[in-house]
Amino acid sequence: MALPFLAATGGYALGLGAFTVFVLGLRHGADPDHLAAIDNVTRNAFSRTPMLSRFVGTFFATGHSVMVLAISMLVGLAGSHFTAHGELIETIGTWISIVVLFLVAALNIRTLQSGATSIAGAKTRLLPRALRDSSNALVAFPVGFLFGFGFETSSQIAAYSVAFAVNGGLIGGLIVGLTFSLGMICTDTLDSLLVHRLISHRSGRLPKVMRVWIGSVTVLAIAVALYETAQVLGWRSPVADLTVSAILVAALAIVFVYVFVRTRNEWTTLPAAESP
Repeated sequence: MALPFLAATGGYALGLGAFTVFVLGLRHGADPDHLAAIDNVTRNAFSRTPMLSRFVGTFFATGHSVMVLAISMLVGLAGSHFTAHGELIETIGTWISIVVLFLVAALNIRTLQSGATSIAGAKTRLLPRALRDSSNALVAFPVGFLFGFGFETSSQIAAYSVAFAVNGGLIGGLIVGLTFSLGMICTDTLDSLLVHRLISHRSGRLPKVMRVWIGSVTVLAIAVALYETAQVLGWRSPVADLTVSAILVAALAIVFVYVFVRTRNEWTTLPAAESP
């Protein structure tokens, strides 16, 4: 069965649909709790495997993608049977997301006040200590997988699968899931590269850069929470959700660029080889 964006306008509609799902994946990768989990694992793994810790975000997003693909294919198979309850599931998931975002913001405001140098995450605190404190970069796989069980993630992916692949069957759901996951992997990989750069950098301006990074995540959490709250309460944004997602991703990209520019000199020397 053809996907909706394959109909009538053919390749153009396919490209637009794929681009939309990709941007939504980029936005999901910028979720503050994702950033906090990747920050935590990257810092823990840096001392043991400094080079491999650069790609903690990739590992995290890959583990997360397992659940994304499973949900997308399930919705693709369920088709119209799921659509009847899709709106309720999405609403519940959005409220859970709002609560988590405000909690993340509160935790990071406290982090800024205490002078700590790492992002605080709500879900990270719920992980088993063995995962939370592990110095193995590959632990990001199971952490990402566990994050995929969050109801807000499930409802988001289900909603996107319904919107872009209704009646598309298993293949339709798989295409949505893969495209979404690719966007998420891009953002999360950039995040771990940024955190790796921060913790391997040494200069007097580092504390200020860290505060900008943590503050940016806090503002992002509050902005998204307020936007989602307004949407659930009935407000309709004058701009499309795709545009909002693009703005959020662009804002985070600007912060990434700022951090990379501010830490371009005075690097520490990393070990020539990683310990096993």
